[in-house]
Amino acid sequence: MFSKLRNSLTRIAELITAILLAVIFITFLLQIFTRYAPKIAWLAPFSIVESWMASLVPIGWTVNLISLLWVWLIFIGCSFALQDRNHVTFDVFYNAVPLRWRRIFAVITVSLLMSVFAYALGPTFDAIFGSRLMELKKIQTIILPISGEKIAIKWLFAPVVLFMVVTILRSGMRLYQLFGEISSKSGENPKGISRDNGSLS
Repeated sequence: MFSKLRNSLTRIAELITAILLAVIFITFLLQIFTRYAPKIAWLAPFSIVESWMASLVPIGWTVNLISLLWVWLIFIGCSFALQDRNHVTFDVFYNAVPLRWRRIFAVITVSLLMSVFAYALGPTFDAIFGSRLMELKKIQTIILPISGEKIAIKWLFAPVVLFMVVTILRSGMRLYQLFGEISSKSGENPKGISRDNGSLS
C-alpha cells in the first residue's frame, strides 16, 4: 500500500516539477530576449519587426518569478520525486557493520530526523503563516493575473512546511517498515535500507 501511494505521488511530483522547470526555462529565455532584443534589432529582416524589437524593455518580474518557482521546484522534488538513496550519504561506518546494526542505525537516524522535523514544524509554520510581516510583505514585481494583487512573501517559503510534513510522514512509514523487518528477524536487507549501498531509502 505504501509503495503504490509513494509511486503515485512520485509520478505526480515528477509531472509538476517538469512543468515548473519548463516555465522557468521559458521565463528565462523571455528575460534574455527582452533584454538584448533592442541591441540586435538592426538584424531584423523587416522594419516592423525591427521597430518592435527596438521598443522592448527588460521585464522586471521574471527574476522574482523564477526564484519563486525554483524554490517550489526544489522542495516539491525533494518531498516526493527524490528518493533518500539519491541524496549524498556518509556511510563508511554504516556499511562496515553487520545487517543487524544497520537496522539499529536506520531506526536511530530516522527517529532522530522525524523528531527534529516534528519539533520544528510548529515554530516554522507560525513563522511563515502566523507572522503578520510575512502577510504584509509582498513580492513587488509579481502580480496575480485574476485579482491584480501582489503575492505575499509567505508563499515563497510555503513549500518548506510542505517538505517538513512530507518528511515526517515518510520517516514514519520508514520506521514502520524497519520495525516490521526487525520483528520478523529476516536475514534480507530491510526495506528501509537501500540494496545498493546500505543507505536509507
